[in-house]
Amino acid sequence: MNVTPTTYCDVFDAFERHKVPYVVVSGMAVLLHGYIRPVFDLDIVIASTPDEQNRALYALELSGFVGTLNIPLNMLTVLRMFDQNEREIDVFVKYHIPFDKLWSDALEIQVGESTARVVSLEHLMRAKQITGRPHDLLDVEGLRLFVK
Repeated sequence: MNVTPTTYCDVFDAFERHKVPYVVVSGMAVLLHGYIRPVFDLDIVIASTPDEQNRALYALELSGFVGTLNIPLNMLTVLRMFDQNEREIDVFVKYHIPFDKLWSDALEIQVGESTARVVSLEHLMRAKQITGRPHDLLDVEGLRLFVK
C-alpha cells in the first residue's frame, strides 16, 4: 500500500503528546524533503534510553500498532510494527548515524495539521549512501536533482 506523510499524522500527534523524541528517516523523509516517489511505510529512529523507548512504544500502541516481536527494544536494531489498517512502522533503535546527531540536526516539517521531526537532508543522504542499495542511491540522485 503506497502511503503519504498524512497517513501517519496520528502517530506524529501521539509522539508530540507523549514527548517522544524521534526522527523520520528513509523513504518518508525523502518525500518530506520534496522528492516524490512511492513509499510504503514510516521509518523512525528513537532515542536509546529505556524510558524514551517505553514512551515510544506506548504512543505507538495507543495509535493501534503492534510489534512483530516480543523482545525488549534494547536487544534489537529495528522493530517492525503494524496496525489493523495494514500501516507499517519500522522503529530503529540503532541507526547509521547516532540518534543525538539526528535529533540535533532534524527539521520540524508541517504534515497536514501535524508536525513531524524529520532527518536533515545531509544526514538523509549520508544514511542512504551508507546503505548503498540501488533504491537508496536513486533517492540520493533524486534529492540532488530535484530538491533545492
